[in-house]
Amino acid sequence: MRDTLMRVLLATGGPGQTEIAIHQLMLLAQSTPVSPTVLTVIKHAEEQQEGDEILAHAARSLDPVLTNVQYITRIGQPWEEIVREGDTGNYDLIMMGQRVSRPLLSRIRGLVTQKVVARTSLSVLIAKREARPLHRILICDSGAQSPSLLKLFSMHLPAILKGATDVTVLHVMSQISAAPGVRGEDLQYTAEQLIESGAPEGAILEKDLDYLKPMEVELHAKVRHGLVVDEIVDEARSDDYDLVVIGVHRDARLPRFLLNDLAHELVLDVGRAILVVR
Repeated sequence: MRDTLMRVLLATGGPGQTEIAIHQLMLLAQSTPVSPTVLTVIKHAEEQQEGDEILAHAARSLDPVLTNVQYITRIGQPWEEIVREGDTGNYDLIMMGQRVSRPLLSRIRGLVTQKVVARTSLSVLIAKREARPLHRILICDSGAQSPSLLKLFSMHLPAILKGATDVTVLHVMSQISAAPGVRGEDLQYTAEQLIESGAPEGAILEKDLDYLKPMEVELHAKVRHGLVVDEIVDEARSDDYDLVVIGVHRDARLPRFLLNDLAHELVLDVGRAILVVR
């Protein structure tokens, strides 16, 4: 991170998404200095009044507690303008809100949130349900990224990680996604057994735990067995996590930088606030 001030682009839309994102930003500002820019996008110039009302609503919540908020209106396709502002505006994080009460609509691939996550070069925090302090964090590390998910998280968004009091590192063991060298019996091991056995997946967990030890937080390692998306969603539901952290990789074989299928499904299905780290 370039300095101690976290530069956040808060992308606002409809009333539900806006409220959740604003409240999450205000909670984040209680634990770390932030420099927020609030962006709303209208599709036509005739909608300027609607855009002004969205920003005025945001200002009524933010201005009493934050003194350095910038407000921007853009005209165009929402996802394109959010990505353009994020990638050119020297930000650390894009923050958005997402309602989870309309599952049929949430499955539409063209949702603004999914397009932004797929195409931006920044990390994106998607606030859902209710805003909460981000104390209990679930980090879903596949070991496939380089640098690792945990390193990227701590390098680019250290304030969020440092605000945690309890961190769980999760790895899902699946015959489909198992790393080279993983034996059949390893697919049934607990986290402790994987670490003790010296299995490749155990090495990933052990490395993450060692990296987190200086933080002086409650640390846990968990392994689940099954389909990756299902197991992460079930784990997120099974415990009272405030934030689920996932990584995403770009596939050079695709004509554009698209969100890989696992990350796409997780962004849709996880019912907690989710942070996609780049």
